[in-house]
Amino acid sequence: MNWFYSTIQAILNGLLTGALYGLIAMGMALIFGVMRIVNFAHGAFLMLGMYASYVLFQSTGISPYYGFPLVGAVLFVIGYATYMGLLRPIRGQVDFMVILLTMGLALIITDGVQLIFGADYHQISIPLLSKNIRLGSQISINAPWLVSFALAAVLALALYFVVTHTMFGRAARAIAQNRYAAPLMGINVNQVQAISFGIGSAAAGVAGALLLPVFYLFPDVGNQFKLKSFVMVVLGGMGSIQGAAIAGLVLGVVESLTSLYWGNEWALAVDFVIFILVLSLKPSGIFGSQRA
Repeated sequence: MNWFYSTIQAILNGLLTGALYGLIAMGMALIFGVMRIVNFAHGAFLMLGMYASYVLFQSTGISPYYGFPLVGAVLFVIGYATYMGLLRPIRGQVDFMVILLTMGLALIITDGVQLIFGADYHQISIPLLSKNIRLGSQISINAPWLVSFALAAVLALALYFVVTHTMFGRAARAIAQNRYAAPLMGINVNQVQAISFGIGSAAAGVAGALLLPVFYLFPDVGNQFKLKSFVMVVLGGMGSIQGAAIAGLVLGVVESLTSLYWGNEWALAVDFVIFILVLSLKPSGIFGSQRA
């Protein structure tokens, strides 16, 4: 029966991780859905969120679980300014220019953080880290992961509600359907896209803040999550935020089971096998629909 309990434990751990994955991917999916660009600086914004939360904790003692709204607000402003100052001037240019710009921005942010904080690994210590919740005699849940899961789930639902039940959400979906017809309906495309980029960046920053108590912090930490979020956006359907959320949970469980039975070194390889299979068999994504 040990294998059974180990599998259940791995699935639970995967779901806890997958909720944060989903929040990260939803931010990237929102940006892609409204702007039709892949933000290669998304991982760098997540890393900024982690460092902002780290600085807040070190200077004031505020736990990331209380300070994440402030971190999200800071990343929203950074994302909004990034769109207005860098991305808006090159909208309508070839996609390759946007890719180069966001990749260059990611390098600048990463190198800038390394110059300020160094390349050392950091980790915070809060009382909750040592607490575990027992589910019977064989299964336990780490309390920080459970809190991060709960907060990520609430924030993901809030983001879904904003996109599906608000005027902003309707405007964003109208732009996603037809960017050229949207202005004829009185929609300020640049403003909606800037807000979308800010919200997507804030989602990455908040996910970074919630990751801080359970993950090591270093300047390149965003790279692995940037690749994972791209895989999740493709898996969930390009531009589908609900698909990205579900894909995050799926990817978290798959990685956890892969680590259990094959080893941690195979987890990333399995991610890209899934990525290639989805692109080959269903390019619109498992939870997406083919666009014209």
